[in-house]
Amino acid sequence: MKLLNITTKYFLILILTMLLIWCAVFYFSLRWTIYKDVDEYLTHRQHEINKSFSKNPRLITDKTLYHTDFKVKAISEKEYEKFLHKYEFGKFKDTGMHDELEDEEEPFRKMESVFTSNGKYYKLTIIASLLNSEELLATILVDILIFSILLFGLVFILNRVLLRKLWNPFYETISKVKQYKLDNDSRLELAPTNIIEFKELNNSVEELIQNNRKVYMSQKHFIENASHEMQTPLGIIQNKVYMLMEEPTLTNSQATIIDDITEHVERLSRLNKTLLLLSKIENKQFAENEPIQITQLIESCCEDFSDLIEFKKLDLKLEKYASPVIIMNVDLARILFSNIIKNAINHNINNGFITISIEVNQVTIANSGKELSVNPETLFERFNKRTDNSHSTGLGLAIVKTICQLYGFHISYSYKESTHSLIIFF
Repeated sequence: MKLLNITTKYFLILILTMLLIWCAVFYFSLRWTIYKDVDEYLTHRQHEINKSFSKNPRLITDKTLYHTDFKVKAISEKEYEKFLHKYEFGKFKDTGMHDELEDEEEPFRKMESVFTSNGKYYKLTIIASLLNSEELLATILVDILIFSILLFGLVFILNRVLLRKLWNPFYETISKVKQYKLDNDSRLELAPTNIIEFKELNNSVEELIQNNRKVYMSQKHFIENASHEMQTPLGIIQNKVYMLMEEPTLTNSQATIIDDITEHVERLSRLNKTLLLLSKIENKQFAENEPIQITQLIESCCEDFSDLIEFKKLDLKLEKYASPVIIMNVDLARILFSNIIKNAINHNINNGFITISIEVNQVTIANSGKELSVNPETLFERFNKRTDNSHSTGLGLAIVKTICQLYGFHISYSYKESTHSLIIFF
C-alpha cells in the first residue's frame, strides 16, 4: 500500500473515531442535562402536590384530579416501608403512554414517591412529557451526524488532494530512480522541490547513484580487462602445450602429464568465461528483452543435446500443456534452459528419462537419477558440485538462479521416488 494511502487511512480512522466519540459524549451529555432538568421539575412538582395535600387532605381522594399529571394510589404499610427503604428520594423511570389521537407511543418521564396522611399510606406518581426533549435530541443528533459526515468528507478530499500534491516530488523521484540505468551515461535529473525533506532525499539519491555508477563502471571495466588478460595467457599456454605434444621425443609419461595440464587449462578457461557471464548477469548487462516462445526455445535446446541424450539412451518426453511467452533476453533464456537440460542429462543414469512439462506459468524438468550427495538447500550456490566430474565448474545452477532472480522468476527443487524435479515459476 502506498504511503499516501496509509497516511490517509490512519488519518481518516483517527478523525472518524474522534467524531464518533464526540457525538456519543455530546449526545449523552445533552441527554443527561435534559433528564436532570425534567427530574428537577418532577421533584418540584412533588413538593407542590404534597404541600397541597397537607393543607387539604380531601384532595387526595378527589376524583376530579385524577386526569392531570399525577395520580395517587393507596398502599399498605408494608409496601410503604419497602418503597421508602429502597427509594428514599423517589423513583425516576422512563415510560410511554399511548396517544389515541396520534395512535402512537409517546415518551414520558415519571417519578414515584410515597407519603402518609391521616394514618394512611399512599403512592404518588407524577409524569412529565419527554416528547419535546426527544425531538430536540433527535434533531441535534441528526445535525451532528450531518456535520460529522460533511467534515469527514471535507477532510478526506483535502487530505487526498493536499497530501498528493505534497508527495508529488517523492513519487517523481521514485519513478525516475526506477527508470534509471547504471550503464546510462546521462545524469539523473530529479525534479526541484521546496520541501526540505524531499530536497535532502533527492540530494542523497543523486549522490548515491553517482557513487554506485562509479563503482559499477570500475567493476565492469575490471571484469572485462581481467577476462581479456586471463584469456590471452591461457590461449598461449594451450598453444604451447599443443606444440609440446607434437614433439617426436615425447615419452608416454610426459604425454600423460601434458594431457593433465591441458585438461586443467581448459577447465580454467571455462571457469573464467562462466564467472564473467555471472558478473555480466548480476550487473544487468543483458538489457535487450524481447518476447520469447518458451516451447520453441526448449525444443531447440533439446535438439542441441540430442546426440548426448541418444548416447546415454535417455527417454525424453516433452509435455506441452500451454505455449507461454515471456519477456527476457534471448541469450539468457537459452542459457537458462540449456543449463537445466544439460544438468538433467549429466546427472542422469543410463536408460533413464527426462520429462519436461510446459504450462502457462511454469516449466518442470524432471529426470531420473541418484539422490543428491549434497544438501539440497545449497544446490544453487556457486561451486557446489554434485559429482566429481572435472569438466563441471559447479556454476551451472548458480547461473540458473541468478537469471531467475534477475527476471523475478522462482525456482524450486524436490526429490521423490528417484526423480529430481526442477520447477521454474514465471
